Amino acid sequence: MTTSPIRRLVRKRSRGAFAIWVALYTLLVVLPLPLALISLDPGRGFWINLSVAFGFVGLSMFGLQFVMAARSFVVVHPVGMDLVLGFHRQMAYLATFFVFAHPIILFLVDSQFLGLLDVFTSPLRAKFAVASWVLLLAVIVLSVFRQRLRMSYEAWQATHAVLAVAVVLTALLHVLMVGYYVREWWEQLLWIVLSAAFIGLGIWVRLVKPALRRRSPWVVESIEHDAGDVTTITIRMRDPHAPGMTPFHFDPGQFAWLQARRSPFAISYHPFSISSSAEHTDRIRFSIKAKQRFSREVADLQPGDTMYVDGPFGAFVLPETGPLVLVGAGVGVTPLLSMLETLADRGDARAVQLWLGNRDEDSIPGLHDIDTLTRRLDLTVVHVLSRPTGDWPGARGHVDAEFVRAHLSAVPTGSSFCICGPDRMMDEVERALVDGGVRPSAVHSERFGMV
Repeated sequence: MTTSPIRRLVRKRSRGAFAIWVALYTLLVVLPLPLALISLDPGRGFWINLSVAFGFVGLSMFGLQFVMAARSFVVVHPVGMDLVLGFHRQMAYLATFFVFAHPIILFLVDSQFLGLLDVFTSPLRAKFAVASWVLLLAVIVLSVFRQRLRMSYEAWQATHAVLAVAVVLTALLHVLMVGYYVREWWEQLLWIVLSAAFIGLGIWVRLVKPALRRRSPWVVESIEHDAGDVTTITIRMRDPHAPGMTPFHFDPGQFAWLQARRSPFAISYHPFSISSSAEHTDRIRFSIKAKQRFSREVADLQPGDTMYVDGPFGAFVLPETGPLVLVGAGVGVTPLLSMLETLADRGDARAVQLWLGNRDEDSIPGLHDIDTLTRRLDLTVVHVLSRPTGDWPGARGHVDAEFVRAHLSAVPTGSSFCICGPDRMMDEVERALVDGGVRPSAVHSERFGMV
């Protein structure tokens, strides 16, 4: 299977791509400020104008939160889902700072503004402002303390989406009713169009895309129980030859969002790495470790159950040339299995090493597949067990900096490293590789836990 030059360019992660991505984001964030300056009254004072500028920037940032959460190919693929969602979370805190700095500055400049907090006597524009702040606090509290509050992932997704829309709508109504910085009709129209675009994007994600997925359901073909509470599920399109159906293609290492036994309009989709070969996309396979609600329910699925797939996503993909070192721990082996299966199906003869950490001999996911692949590839496998039985002949401990230092000398020059597993392991391995002289551009990873 060949890959077009454009697709190779778009999917490649680089610091340059991320820099361009951040520059475009910054441009969109500050775009409202020149418009507000058109009618700026210096007599209102520096601090009042600064507070309003903070409010505009915060509102723009919250609008862009919809863009980053939309799982758009254009937004996600240049830098990777983990960076997009990590950036999304950090910008939520920064946007919150700007939004709350707006009224706090006003209160410090003139204490009379404190009267606007009285929602019983304040004008309607102030009521919308207070409502927006309260809703925003609810978004932050539920996001930060979801697990402590014992809130399910599905309930959090639903409330997060509804509250986020409410925050933007009430803030927009506040801006339009104040009117001073958007007094011109075209300024008001621009803000309405931008807000409608952001909310429309949410409608596309929550309504239009699910409607399209409803036309292309997948079904469970088989369920297999693997080591370490891992369930391997194979799914296929129900009717790949139906009118309007498009083939499903992915790059080895990517993931998709899954929904099972529910309507495609249900808000809770769950991300999992594809573990099968990218050369055979009529059927795709996922190896899922039982952790939270959905991952535990997977083991109860039956052949014939309906599933919906949103994807593929991810910039953690198989390097096209050069020797490879695949580094994984536990169920983090799943995207690496996809890479290995794809290499085998393509007849790729390059040298590959697999460094794989697990607890013991009975908790190695995909062990049978790995053994089979050693006969189809130039593959060297190093298993590292933290709690092996007494007669285990292989490496003991963890895939960590010490392990990397001990094995790096045996890695061919020019190798690319693909790492997937717990964040702590990935951080330590990445640092050890760079400290050992590996070029940062040759180290590929994606924080799947961020998703």
